[in-house]
Amino acid sequence: MRVSFLFLFLFFAQTVFPQDTTFLRCIIGSAYLENQSYHALQRICDEAGGRLTGSEQNSKAMQIWESQLRGLGVQPQRETFTMPGWVRGNDLVEVVDPFRHRLKAVALGYVSGQPDLTAELLYLNYGQYTDFDNTPVAGKIVLVTSERPKTGKALMRFEIIRLARQHQAAGVMFINTKNGGINLAGTASFKGNCTNIPAYSLNLEEGRWLRRLLQAGKSVRMHIRTESYCTPVQTANMVVRFPGEHPQKIVIGAHFDSWDLSQGAIDNGIGTAILFDLTRLIHTYFPKNKYTIELVWFNGEELGLFGSKNYIAKHTTDSIRVMINMDMTGKPTGFNAMGRDGLVPLLKKINTQLGGMALEGGVINSPWTNSDHMPFMLAGIPTITMTAHLDKDQGRYYHSIGDSFDKVKKEYLSSAAAVTAVLVRELANNSSFSVKRFSEKETQQMLVRFKLDERLRRQGEWPLED
Repeated sequence: MRVSFLFLFLFFAQTVFPQDTTFLRCIIGSAYLENQSYHALQRICDEAGGRLTGSEQNSKAMQIWESQLRGLGVQPQRETFTMPGWVRGNDLVEVVDPFRHRLKAVALGYVSGQPDLTAELLYLNYGQYTDFDNTPVAGKIVLVTSERPKTGKALMRFEIIRLARQHQAAGVMFINTKNGGINLAGTASFKGNCTNIPAYSLNLEEGRWLRRLLQAGKSVRMHIRTESYCTPVQTANMVVRFPGEHPQKIVIGAHFDSWDLSQGAIDNGIGTAILFDLTRLIHTYFPKNKYTIELVWFNGEELGLFGSKNYIAKHTTDSIRVMINMDMTGKPTGFNAMGRDGLVPLLKKINTQLGGMALEGGVINSPWTNSDHMPFMLAGIPTITMTAHLDKDQGRYYHSIGDSFDKVKKEYLSSAAAVTAVLVRELANNSSFSVKRFSEKETQQMLVRFKLDERLRRQGEWPLED
Protein backbone atom coordinates (compact mmCIF):
# COMPACT_ATOMS: atom_id res chain seq x y z
CA MET A 1 0.00 0.00 0.00
CA ARG A 2 2.81 2.42 0.90
CA VAL A 3 4.50 1.70 -2.47
CA SER A 4 1.24 2.50 -4.29
CA PHE A 5 0.95 5.85 -2.50
CA LEU A 6 4.56 6.64 -3.36
CA PHE A 7 3.96 5.77 -7.04
CA LEU A 8 0.89 8.01 -7.20
CA PHE A 9 2.68 10.86 -5.47
CA LEU A 10 5.69 10.66 -7.75
CA PHE A 11 3.42 10.43 -10.80
CA PHE A 12 1.62 13.59 -9.62
CA ALA A 13 4.93 15.36 -9.01
CA GLN A 14 6.09 14.48 -12.55
CA THR A 15 2.97 16.04 -14.07
CA VAL A 16 3.19 19.35 -12.15
CA PHE A 17 6.96 19.89 -12.16
CA PRO A 18 8.07 20.28 -15.77
CA GLN A 19 11.66 21.33 -14.86
CA ASP A 20 14.19 18.89 -13.43
CA THR A 21 11.48 16.37 -12.76
CA THR A 22 13.76 13.59 -11.53
CA PHE A 23 14.99 15.64 -8.61
CA LEU A 24 11.62 17.17 -7.85
CA ARG A 25 9.82 13.84 -7.89
CA CYS A 26 12.32 12.34 -5.48
CA ILE A 27 12.65 15.28 -3.14
CA ILE A 28 8.96 16.13 -2.80
CA GLY A 29 7.90 12.50 -2.49
CA SER A 30 10.54 11.75 0.13
CA ALA A 31 9.77 14.89 2.16
CA TYR A 32 6.17 13.74 2.57
CA LEU A 33 6.37 9.96 2.55
CA GLU A 34 9.69 9.43 4.31
CA ASN A 35 9.52 12.27 6.84
CA GLN A 36 11.81 11.57 9.79
CA SER A 37 11.72 14.99 11.42
CA TYR A 38 8.40 14.52 13.21
CA HIS A 39 9.45 11.57 15.35
CA ALA A 40 12.93 13.01 15.87
CA LEU A 41 11.38 16.20 17.24
CA GLN A 42 9.09 14.13 19.50
CA ARG A 43 12.20 12.64 21.10
CA ILE A 44 13.67 16.11 21.66
CA CYS A 45 10.47 17.43 23.24
CA ASP A 46 9.56 14.40 25.33
CA GLU A 47 13.01 13.20 26.44
CA ALA A 48 14.82 16.52 26.89
CA GLY A 49 12.10 19.15 27.35
CA GLY A 50 12.77 22.89 27.46
CA ARG A 51 16.26 23.79 26.20
CA LEU A 52 17.42 26.91 28.03
CA THR A 53 21.01 27.51 26.92
CA GLY A 54 23.50 26.11 29.39
CA SER A 55 20.99 23.73 30.97
CA GLU A 56 21.23 19.96 31.28
CA GLN A 57 18.15 19.68 29.03
CA ASN A 58 19.86 21.70 26.32
CA SER A 59 22.90 19.40 26.43
CA LYS A 60 20.74 16.28 26.35
CA ALA A 61 18.74 17.52 23.38
CA MET A 62 21.93 18.22 21.44
CA GLN A 63 23.13 14.70 22.14
CA ILE A 64 19.83 13.34 20.78
CA TRP A 65 20.12 15.45 17.62
CA GLU A 66 23.72 14.30 17.13
CA SER A 67 22.64 10.66 17.46
CA GLN A 68 19.80 11.16 14.99
CA LEU A 69 22.10 12.87 12.48
CA ARG A 70 24.70 10.12 12.73
CA GLY A 71 21.87 7.71 12.01
CA LEU A 72 21.46 9.47 8.67
CA GLY A 73 25.14 8.86 7.91
CA VAL A 74 26.39 12.41 8.48
CA GLN A 75 28.84 13.64 11.09
CA PRO A 76 27.79 16.78 12.99
CA GLN A 77 30.47 18.95 14.54
CA ARG A 78 30.23 21.18 17.61
CA GLU A 79 31.54 24.73 17.66
CA THR A 80 31.82 25.63 21.33
CA PHE A 81 31.68 29.14 22.75
CA THR A 82 31.10 30.93 26.04
CA MET A 83 28.22 33.35 26.52
CA PRO A 84 26.39 35.17 29.32
CA GLY A 85 24.10 32.50 30.76
CA TRP A 86 21.17 32.55 33.11
CA VAL A 87 19.70 29.97 35.52
CA ARG A 88 16.11 30.05 36.73
CA GLY A 89 15.89 29.57 40.49
CA ASN A 90 13.12 28.89 42.98
CA ASP A 91 11.71 32.40 42.75
CA LEU A 92 8.76 33.63 44.81
CA VAL A 93 6.39 36.49 43.99
CA GLU A 94 3.41 36.92 46.30
CA VAL A 95 0.84 39.47 47.36
CA VAL A 96 0.89 40.00 51.13
CA ASP A 97 -1.75 42.75 51.35
CA PRO A 98 -4.79 42.84 51.08
CA PHE A 99 -4.29 39.06 51.57
CA ARG A 100 -1.52 36.56 50.98
CA HIS A 101 -1.52 35.00 47.53
CA ARG A 102 1.36 33.48 45.55
CA LEU A 103 1.38 34.72 41.96
CA LYS A 104 2.20 32.55 38.95
CA ALA A 105 5.01 34.93 38.02
CA VAL A 106 7.96 34.13 35.76
CA ALA A 107 11.35 35.83 36.06
CA LEU A 108 12.66 37.32 32.82
CA GLY A 109 16.04 36.19 31.53
CA TYR A 110 19.02 37.86 33.24
CA VAL A 111 17.03 38.78 36.34
CA SER A 112 19.64 38.21 39.03
CA GLY A 113 19.42 37.09 42.64
CA GLN A 114 18.27 39.80 45.03
CA PRO A 115 17.67 40.00 48.78
CA ASP A 116 14.09 39.37 49.87
CA LEU A 117 12.01 42.43 49.12
CA THR A 118 8.65 43.62 50.46
CA ALA A 119 7.31 46.83 48.94
CA GLU A 120 4.24 48.71 47.79
CA LEU A 121 2.91 48.04 44.30
CA LEU A 122 2.22 50.99 41.98
CA TYR A 123 0.42 50.87 38.60
CA LEU A 124 2.40 52.81 35.99
CA ASN A 125 0.29 52.38 32.84
CA TYR A 126 2.53 51.50 29.85
CA GLY A 127 5.82 52.35 31.55
CA GLN A 128 6.58 55.20 29.16
CA TYR A 129 9.05 58.01 29.82
CA THR A 130 6.24 60.37 30.88
CA ASP A 131 4.86 57.76 33.30
CA PHE A 132 8.19 57.61 35.13
CA ASP A 133 8.75 61.36 34.94
CA ASN A 134 5.34 62.19 36.42
CA THR A 135 5.17 59.58 39.21
CA PRO A 136 7.55 59.00 42.15
CA VAL A 137 8.47 55.31 42.04
CA ALA A 138 11.51 55.12 44.33
CA GLY A 139 11.33 52.07 46.58
CA LYS A 140 8.14 50.77 44.94
CA ILE A 141 7.40 47.87 42.61
CA VAL A 142 5.90 49.16 39.37
CA LEU A 143 3.18 47.30 37.50
CA VAL A 144 2.95 47.98 33.75
CA THR A 145 0.78 46.60 30.95
CA SER A 146 2.31 45.10 27.83
CA GLU A 147 -0.52 46.45 25.69
CA ARG A 148 0.43 48.96 23.02
CA PRO A 149 -0.13 52.56 24.15
CA LYS A 150 -2.71 54.61 22.26
CA THR A 151 -0.26 57.52 22.08
CA GLY A 152 3.49 57.82 22.38
CA LYS A 153 6.21 55.27 21.81
CA ALA A 154 5.87 51.70 23.04
CA LEU A 155 9.01 50.81 24.98
CA MET A 156 10.66 47.41 24.98
CA ARG A 157 10.94 45.49 28.23
CA PHE A 158 14.61 46.22 28.73
CA GLU A 159 13.96 49.95 28.28
CA ILE A 160 11.25 49.91 30.94
CA ILE A 161 13.52 47.97 33.31
CA ARG A 162 16.31 50.47 32.70
CA LEU A 163 13.96 53.38 33.44
CA ALA A 164 12.74 51.67 36.61
CA ARG A 165 16.31 51.19 37.78
CA GLN A 166 17.23 54.81 36.97
CA HIS A 167 14.22 56.05 38.98
CA GLN A 168 15.17 53.73 41.87
CA ALA A 169 12.11 51.50 41.65
CA ALA A 170 12.35 48.28 43.65
CA GLY A 171 11.14 46.03 40.79
CA VAL A 172 8.95 45.70 37.68
CA MET A 173 5.95 43.48 36.93
CA PHE A 174 4.77 43.11 33.30
CA ILE A 175 1.13 42.16 32.60
CA ASN A 176 0.83 39.83 29.59
CA THR A 177 -1.83 40.31 26.92
CA LYS A 178 -3.04 36.72 26.36
CA ASN A 179 -5.84 35.29 28.47
CA GLY A 180 -6.18 31.80 29.88
CA GLY A 181 -3.49 31.97 32.55
CA ILE A 182 -0.68 32.08 29.98
CA ASN A 183 2.61 33.41 31.22
CA LEU A 184 5.36 34.31 28.78
CA ALA A 185 9.09 33.91 29.20
CA GLY A 186 11.48 36.38 27.61
CA THR A 187 14.83 38.08 27.98
CA ALA A 188 15.34 41.30 29.89
CA SER A 189 18.58 42.13 28.08
CA PHE A 190 19.84 41.63 24.52
CA LYS A 191 23.40 41.98 25.75
CA GLY A 192 23.33 39.48 28.62
CA ASN A 193 23.53 42.16 31.31
CA CYS A 194 21.99 41.37 34.70
CA THR A 195 19.00 43.57 35.52
CA ASN A 196 20.02 44.23 39.15
CA ILE A 197 16.34 44.66 40.05
CA PRO A 198 13.57 42.01 39.99
CA ALA A 199 11.62 41.91 36.70
CA TYR A 200 8.80 39.42 36.27
CA SER A 201 6.10 38.41 33.80
CA LEU A 202 2.52 38.07 35.15
CA ASN A 203 -0.40 36.38 33.47
CA LEU A 204 -3.24 38.59 32.25
CA GLU A 205 -5.78 37.55 34.87
CA GLU A 206 -3.60 38.08 37.92
CA GLY A 207 -2.14 41.27 36.49
CA ARG A 208 -5.54 42.78 35.83
CA TRP A 209 -6.70 41.84 39.33
CA LEU A 210 -3.80 43.79 40.81
CA ARG A 211 -4.51 46.71 38.48
CA ARG A 212 -8.17 46.80 39.52
CA LEU A 213 -7.19 46.95 43.16
CA LEU A 214 -4.78 49.81 42.57
CA GLN A 215 -7.20 51.76 40.36
CA ALA A 216 -9.81 51.44 43.10
CA GLY A 217 -7.40 53.09 45.51
CA LYS A 218 -6.60 49.93 47.49
CA SER A 219 -3.15 49.35 48.96
CA VAL A 220 -1.25 46.38 47.53
CA ARG A 221 2.02 45.14 49.00
CA MET A 222 4.16 42.40 47.53
CA HIS A 223 6.98 40.13 48.64
CA ILE A 224 9.62 38.99 46.14
CA ARG A 225 12.43 36.47 46.55
CA THR A 226 14.65 36.10 43.48
CA GLU A 227 16.94 33.09 43.34
CA SER A 228 17.49 33.12 39.57
CA TYR A 229 20.98 34.24 38.68
CA CYS A 230 23.39 35.15 35.88
CA THR A 231 26.45 33.03 35.15
CA PRO A 232 28.72 32.47 32.12
CA VAL A 233 28.00 29.18 30.35
CA GLN A 234 29.91 27.16 27.79
CA THR A 235 27.66 25.86 25.05
CA ALA A 236 27.87 25.04 21.34
CA ASN A 237 26.38 25.42 17.91
CA MET A 238 26.05 22.19 15.91
CA VAL A 239 27.15 22.16 12.27
CA VAL A 240 26.70 19.70 9.38
CA ARG A 241 28.77 20.47 6.28
CA PHE A 242 28.46 19.24 2.69
CA PRO A 243 31.64 20.40 0.89
CA GLY A 244 31.11 21.74 -2.62
CA GLU A 245 33.33 22.29 -5.63
CA HIS A 246 33.72 25.87 -4.41
CA PRO A 247 34.32 26.88 -0.75
CA GLN A 248 31.79 29.70 -1.04
CA LYS A 249 28.82 28.45 0.94
CA ILE A 250 25.10 28.52 1.62
CA VAL A 251 24.24 28.60 5.34
CA ILE A 252 20.88 27.33 6.57
CA GLY A 253 20.21 27.85 10.27
CA ALA A 254 17.63 27.35 12.99
CA HIS A 255 17.94 28.10 16.68
CA PHE A 256 18.22 25.03 18.81
CA ASP A 257 17.55 26.48 22.26
CA SER A 258 14.17 27.33 23.78
CA TRP A 259 12.76 28.72 26.99
CA ASP A 260 12.49 26.36 29.94
CA LEU A 261 8.76 26.77 30.60
CA SER A 262 7.73 24.34 27.88
CA GLN A 263 9.02 21.79 25.39
CA GLY A 264 9.81 24.51 22.84
CA ALA A 265 8.08 22.53 20.11
CA ILE A 266 7.01 25.43 17.88
CA ASP A 267 9.70 27.89 19.00
CA ASN A 268 11.88 26.58 17.62
CA GLY A 269 11.60 22.80 17.63
CA ILE A 270 9.96 22.84 14.22
CA GLY A 271 12.80 24.89 12.72
CA THR A 272 15.42 22.43 13.96
CA ALA A 273 13.30 19.49 12.79
CA ILE A 274 13.00 20.98 9.30
CA LEU A 275 16.78 21.39 9.32
CA PHE A 276 17.12 17.72 10.26
CA ASP A 277 14.97 16.47 7.37
CA LEU A 278 16.66 18.92 5.02
CA THR A 279 19.96 17.28 6.03
CA ARG A 280 18.47 13.89 5.17
CA LEU A 281 17.26 15.09 1.77
CA ILE A 282 20.60 16.69 0.89
CA HIS A 283 22.57 13.63 2.02
CA THR A 284 20.31 11.30 0.03
CA TYR A 285 19.63 13.23 -3.16
CA PHE A 286 22.19 16.01 -3.73
CA PRO A 287 25.25 15.77 -1.46
CA LYS A 288 27.60 17.07 -4.21
CA ASN A 289 27.08 20.66 -5.34
CA LYS A 290 28.92 23.58 -6.86
CA TYR A 291 28.88 25.47 -3.58
CA THR A 292 29.34 24.23 -0.02
CA ILE A 293 26.21 23.76 2.11
CA GLU A 294 26.38 24.28 5.86
CA LEU A 295 23.47 23.55 8.21
CA VAL A 296 23.73 25.14 11.64
CA TRP A 297 21.75 24.50 14.83
CA PHE A 298 22.33 27.77 16.70
CA ASN A 299 22.32 27.98 20.49
CA GLY A 300 21.59 30.99 22.68
CA GLU A 301 19.07 32.69 20.38
CA GLU A 302 16.41 33.31 23.00
CA LEU A 303 18.79 35.05 25.37
CA GLY A 304 20.24 37.35 22.70
CA LEU A 305 21.29 35.66 19.41
CA PHE A 306 24.57 34.57 20.97
CA GLY A 307 25.04 31.46 18.81
CA SER A 308 24.64 33.24 15.47
CA LYS A 309 26.73 36.19 16.68
CA ASN A 310 29.47 33.74 17.66
CA TYR A 311 29.21 31.98 14.29
CA ILE A 312 29.70 35.27 12.41
CA ALA A 313 32.68 36.16 14.62
CA LYS A 314 34.24 32.72 14.09
CA HIS A 315 33.61 32.65 10.32
CA THR A 316 34.24 36.31 9.57
CA THR A 317 36.54 35.50 6.64
CA ASP A 318 34.27 32.83 5.12
CA SER A 319 32.65 33.56 1.77
CA ILE A 320 28.90 33.14 2.37
CA ARG A 321 26.61 33.49 -0.64
CA VAL A 322 23.38 33.62 1.34
CA MET A 323 21.94 32.65 4.73
CA ILE A 324 18.49 31.05 5.15
CA ASN A 325 16.87 31.25 8.60
CA MET A 326 14.21 28.78 9.80
CA ASP A 327 12.58 30.27 12.91
CA MET A 328 9.07 29.03 13.77
CA THR A 329 8.64 28.08 10.10
CA GLY A 330 5.21 26.56 9.67
CA LYS A 331 3.63 25.64 6.34
CA PRO A 332 5.44 27.87 3.80
CA THR A 333 3.33 30.51 2.05
CA GLY A 334 6.05 32.62 0.40
CA PHE A 335 9.69 33.68 0.21
CA ASN A 336 11.13 36.83 1.78
CA ALA A 337 14.15 38.45 0.11
CA MET A 338 14.86 40.35 3.35
CA GLY A 339 15.74 43.71 1.81
CA ARG A 340 17.86 42.38 -1.06
CA ASP A 341 16.25 43.38 -4.37
CA GLY A 342 18.71 41.18 -6.27
CA LEU A 343 17.24 38.03 -4.70
CA VAL A 344 13.67 38.70 -5.86
CA PRO A 345 13.97 37.42 -9.48
CA LEU A 346 15.71 34.22 -8.37
CA LEU A 347 13.12 33.52 -5.67
CA LYS A 348 10.31 34.09 -8.18
CA LYS A 349 11.99 31.60 -10.52
CA ILE A 350 12.27 29.02 -7.74
CA ASN A 351 8.62 29.52 -6.80
CA THR A 352 7.66 28.87 -10.42
CA GLN A 353 9.71 25.67 -10.38
CA LEU A 354 7.51 24.42 -7.54
CA GLY A 355 4.67 24.05 -10.06
CA GLY A 356 1.55 22.78 -8.30
CA MET A 357 3.18 23.51 -4.95
CA ALA A 358 4.03 27.15 -5.79
CA LEU A 359 3.66 29.33 -2.70
CA GLU A 360 0.54 31.48 -2.91
CA GLY A 361 2.22 34.36 -1.12
CA GLY A 362 4.85 34.62 -3.84
CA VAL A 363 7.91 36.70 -3.02
CA ILE A 364 8.04 39.67 -0.67
CA ASN A 365 10.95 41.90 0.26
CA SER A 366 10.48 42.96 3.87
CA PRO A 367 13.41 42.47 6.30
CA TRP A 368 12.91 42.01 10.04
CA THR A 369 15.13 41.66 13.07
CA ASN A 370 15.79 39.70 16.26
CA SER A 371 16.38 36.21 14.97
CA ASP A 372 19.50 34.36 13.87
CA HIS A 373 19.61 35.90 10.41
CA MET A 374 20.25 39.33 11.98
CA PRO A 375 24.02 39.00 12.62
CA PHE A 376 24.40 37.84 9.00
CA MET A 377 22.29 40.73 7.73
CA LEU A 378 24.30 43.24 9.78
CA ALA A 379 27.48 41.74 8.29
CA GLY A 380 26.15 42.53 4.80
CA ILE A 381 25.34 38.91 3.89
CA PRO A 382 22.13 38.33 1.86
CA THR A 383 19.50 36.52 3.93
CA ILE A 384 16.27 34.68 3.11
CA THR A 385 13.34 33.72 5.33
CA MET A 386 9.94 32.25 4.55
CA THR A 387 6.49 33.53 5.27
CA ALA A 388 4.59 30.61 6.73
CA HIS A 389 1.25 29.62 8.23
CA LEU A 390 0.93 28.55 11.86
CA ASP A 391 -2.36 27.45 13.37
CA LYS A 392 -3.87 29.67 16.06
CA ASP A 393 -2.85 27.31 18.87
CA GLN A 394 0.67 27.00 17.49
CA GLY A 395 1.26 30.74 17.69
CA ARG A 396 -0.82 31.45 20.79
CA TYR A 397 1.44 29.59 23.21
CA TYR A 398 4.70 31.19 22.08
CA HIS A 399 7.21 31.29 25.00
CA SER A 400 4.69 29.66 27.36
CA ILE A 401 3.95 26.28 28.93
CA GLY A 402 1.55 25.44 26.08
CA ASP A 403 4.32 25.23 23.45
CA SER A 404 4.25 21.44 23.39
CA PHE A 405 4.76 18.66 20.85
CA ASP A 406 1.06 17.89 20.49
CA LYS A 407 0.73 21.12 18.46
CA VAL A 408 3.28 20.10 15.80
CA LYS A 409 1.82 19.22 12.37
CA LYS A 410 3.78 16.60 10.45
CA GLU A 411 2.57 17.83 7.08
CA TYR A 412 3.84 21.34 7.83
CA LEU A 413 7.31 19.92 8.48
CA SER A 414 7.19 17.97 5.21
CA SER A 415 6.05 20.98 3.21
CA ALA A 416 8.77 23.21 4.68
CA ALA A 417 11.50 20.59 4.17
CA ALA A 418 10.47 20.05 0.54
CA VAL A 419 10.32 23.75 -0.34
CA THR A 420 13.58 24.51 1.45
CA ALA A 421 15.34 21.62 -0.32
CA VAL A 422 14.32 23.00 -3.71
CA LEU A 423 15.53 26.45 -2.65
CA VAL A 424 18.87 25.19 -1.28
CA ARG A 425 19.66 23.04 -4.30
CA GLU A 426 19.10 25.97 -6.65
CA LEU A 427 21.23 28.32 -4.54
CA ALA A 428 23.99 25.73 -4.22
CA ASN A 429 24.23 25.06 -7.96
CA ASN A 430 23.19 28.24 -9.77
CA SER A 431 26.36 30.13 -10.59
CA SER A 432 24.55 32.61 -12.84
CA PHE A 433 23.10 34.63 -9.98
CA SER A 434 25.20 36.81 -7.73
CA VAL A 435 23.98 38.97 -4.85
CA LYS A 436 26.99 40.71 -3.42
CA ARG A 437 27.89 41.16 0.21
CA PHE A 438 26.99 44.72 1.25
CA SER A 439 29.52 47.13 2.64
CA GLU A 440 28.78 48.76 6.00
CA LYS A 441 27.42 51.83 4.21
CA GLU A 442 25.18 49.75 1.92
CA THR A 443 23.92 47.73 4.89
CA GLN A 444 23.14 50.92 6.75
CA GLN A 445 21.25 52.33 3.77
CA MET A 446 19.18 49.16 3.47
CA LEU A 447 18.28 49.15 7.17
CA VAL A 448 17.30 52.82 7.04
CA ARG A 449 15.26 52.22 3.88
CA PHE A 450 13.18 49.59 5.68
CA LYS A 451 12.98 51.61 8.92
CA LEU A 452 14.88 49.08 11.04
CA ASP A 453 17.53 51.51 12.24
CA GLU A 454 15.57 53.00 15.16
CA ARG A 455 14.82 49.66 16.78
CA LEU A 456 18.38 48.44 16.32
CA ARG A 457 19.76 51.59 17.88
CA ARG A 458 17.38 51.39 20.83
CA GLN A 459 18.37 47.83 21.68
CA GLY A 460 22.08 48.50 21.22
CA GLU A 461 22.39 46.35 18.09
CA TRP A 462 23.59 49.07 15.68
CA PRO A 463 27.26 48.23 15.11
CA LEU A 464 27.65 50.37 12.00
CA GLU A 465 29.31 53.74 11.73
CA ASP A 466 27.08 56.67 10.84
